[in-house]
Amino acid sequence: MFGKFLLTVAVIAIIWFGYRYMSRQAELRRRGDAGSKPGQPPRDLPRERASDPEAETLVECRVCGSWQAARAAKPCGRPDCPY
Repeated sequence: MFGKFLLTVAVIAIIWFGYRYMSRQAELRRRGDAGSKPGQPPRDLPRERASDPEAETLVECRVCGSWQAARAAKPCGRPDCPY
């Protein structure tokens, strides 16, 4: 009885880990990076992506209180606006 249970658990574990291994290999093949070792970042991806937006400094308008990017500050429409 216990032997059948242990055999069933072993078969399920083999299938589960085999599925995970095959999924990982398929993902690496899809990326074109099948030569990398598990746990390492893929070689073709840079550490920082150029398309990620940079943080910008915001400034508050002293007149109306709205916040704008410091590099692209535009007048808020009031005559005493400092921008």
